Amino acid sequence: MVTVAEAANLAISHYNAGRLPQAEELCRAILASVPGQPTALEVMGACRHRAGNMAQAQRCIRLALCVEPAVARLHRSLGSMLSQDEQADRAGPALRRALRIMPGVEQADAYGLLLADQGRNDQAALCLRLGLALEPARAEANRRLAIVEQRNGSLASARRLLRRAHRLGASDAVLAREALVLPVIPQSEEEIADSRRRFLDIATEMVERGARIDSPLRTVGATAFFLSYHGLDNRAAHTAMARAYAAACPELLQTAAHCRAPRRPGAGERIRLGILSDHLFGHTIGQLNRGLVEKLSRERFHVTLFMTDGPEDPIRQQLRATADAVVPIPTDLDEARRRVADARLDILYYPDIGMSPFTYFLAFSRLAPVQCLTWGHPDTTGIPTLDAFLTCDAMEPQGAEAHYSERLVRLPGTTLFYHRPQHPQAMRTRAEFGLPDDANIYLCPQSLFKIHPQFDAILIDLLRRDRRGLLVFVDPRGQGPALMQRLEPKGPDVRDRILFLPGLSNPDFLSLIACSTVMLDPPHYSGGNTSLEAFSLGMPIVTWPGGFMRGRHTHGFYRLMGMDDCVARDLEHYRDLALTLGTEPGVRAWVSRRILERNAVLFEDAASIRAIEDALVDSLRRAIP
Repeated sequence: MVTVAEAANLAISHYNAGRLPQAEELCRAILASVPGQPTALEVMGACRHRAGNMAQAQRCIRLALCVEPAVARLHRSLGSMLSQDEQADRAGPALRRALRIMPGVEQADAYGLLLADQGRNDQAALCLRLGLALEPARAEANRRLAIVEQRNGSLASARRLLRRAHRLGASDAVLAREALVLPVIPQSEEEIADSRRRFLDIATEMVERGARIDSPLRTVGATAFFLSYHGLDNRAAHTAMARAYAAACPELLQTAAHCRAPRRPGAGERIRLGILSDHLFGHTIGQLNRGLVEKLSRERFHVTLFMTDGPEDPIRQQLRATADAVVPIPTDLDEARRRVADARLDILYYPDIGMSPFTYFLAFSRLAPVQCLTWGHPDTTGIPTLDAFLTCDAMEPQGAEAHYSERLVRLPGTTLFYHRPQHPQAMRTRAEFGLPDDANIYLCPQSLFKIHPQFDAILIDLLRRDRRGLLVFVDPRGQGPALMQRLEPKGPDVRDRILFLPGLSNPDFLSLIACSTVMLDPPHYSGGNTSLEAFSLGMPIVTWPGGFMRGRHTHGFYRLMGMDDCVARDLEHYRDLALTLGTEPGVRAWVSRRILERNAVLFEDAASIRAIEDALVDSLRRAIP
């Protein structure tokens, strides 16, 4: 006669072998004879979990815990299920209790990963270090901790852990991750130079050692996003990494069947245009491109939007309503390729590449005879399957063609159809932001990773020259301490006049701009969407056009308005312009009036849409003579 223990062990064997119906049937039989048998409940819960029935799975584990409340494994299972069911607030206590009952590897890893997903990286690192200390030779444990250390800014530790993971047998994907350990808020120009040197060295190493990477979206899962904030030419770096990926993962370079013998649209036939981004909602990309989707000629183009999951906000709803077709795509490269290829596009248009790992790796595939991108992320990609980069001529320096691996197409106007911002009926006051009425507020509301170390001395000198000056940043990501770590030693005497405000809603953000004295545009990476919002309010923005398009957005907008009053010749001149605008109300009012008189050229620019249409048609003619 089979005992209950033997039957329970057999149920476990069925489950481990993937025979879920047999495991579940045996568990029912056990529970019918011994209600509350904990092993049967645990296996039943695991089967229900595998079947996607989360509520029943959790119920089974909770019943097992009523019988055996001190079993760490059960608390860990419950916590993992709650986490996967997006109940992180309830998963945390379960995983924490599992770790207290038995501080073992699996408990430490499970709780550490939950904390990392919640952004609690310091605590996550402690848990993952515990798991690694117990079993230091696990490659995956080294890799996981490295990613958390990178988020914490412990870049040297992250690099060591990734290299160690590779020595312990982790895939070559960790080499790419090591190259992508780039500073978010670099502490010096030397740190920038060192990270770039490592990036290029590893890209070269990957090719030389014949690296192989399976499923790069999953195993690498990151881009070289932060290279773009260094103020340097990135063409060689991006091209080297794209070459390394192409060699390591040849399946990235797939070609849709219709691209092997591309058609040429007949007279009167609409061009099939697809627009694909991870950010087609109330993100900067959605804001910059909703007018394009709305205003593209439907006599010339049939417009299909390829949308990944995202918030169903008003911009996303408008995009859906104005497109000819909307195709949802998962962030799975194989399925995404299939759905895009099924549309048999003539042109695939990426509003941005470089922010999202999904669109970056997808762009290696040839899914349309013409594939182009524009300046949502204003940097070249190095990807050989991207044919053209559509850019704003007013923003580009002379000789910019050398900065791009793609063919550079210079377009007139803003290259946008940007709707004039709607201003709040009642603007918030300085007092509501905790700002003094008698200060000269120098607002720099850009993402803090745009603040290049070369900008530090100018900001500090500006505050020293204007004793009533207050430098205000907006910090939705909690990066202010890292920036202050760099600024404070250079200007301890002005530290108390550097403020960081939390993330703001769009109406509050516009109110903050309106109650500031002058806006500061970061050298090397300019404002785009933010500058347009500020110009709609007549806010003077001091800018210095750097050597690359990404540092020249605001300068380009001024050129289109026919103004150069706030455009600096160099960084010292930048400081002097900011000081004049900040301390001389008459000058500031005159510049503000001129902006308000001229800013119409920046909004609802229909001519830019026609120019984009012509550029797309010309690109198709080049590809299919």
